[in-house]
Amino acid sequence: MAYFRYFNKIGYDVRGVKNNLQIDNVTNILQRARLKLDHLDHNLAFVQHFILDGQTPEYLAHEFYGDSELHWIILFGQKCVNPYYDWPMTYFTLQKYISKKYGAASINEVHHYEDADRYTVDSTASGAVPITNALYEETINDEKRLLNIIRPESISAIISEFKALMK
Repeated sequence: MAYFRYFNKIGYDVRGVKNNLQIDNVTNILQRARLKLDHLDHNLAFVQHFILDGQTPEYLAHEFYGDSELHWIILFGQKCVNPYYDWPMTYFTLQKYISKKYGAASINEVHHYEDADRYTVDSTASGAVPITNALYEETINDEKRLLNIIRPESISAIISEFKALMK
């Protein structure tokens, strides 16, 4: 199932030529539906998966469901709204992101300090460990790698609910 196939169409003038209105039916990409995962028993409906570097939602959908077009269900299970920011970056992309965000000269500067329990503390606190900008960003990225994948048995119910909500 292609994700946008069930979205409503709207009339829209894509050309935007002044005094020459030409309406086309286009997919309403602004339409949203929020499926409810409450009815799924968390332990029975999900399987945990650790994303390896470079694995995409399309790849995982193919691996778990046999259909890469079900990538939206992988993202939905994570409550992922923006795959560019809510999905883990590859190592190479992360390095470019860190360099752009902090500047090449500041990658290894101290971002903050943490104690043994990973709480942010003052630099003068006993046992304070410096966390660099690079380590901080890598930690955030790595926290996105553990997924709860919806089991294949639950997919048909989710697709049916999605279709009903998009009408």
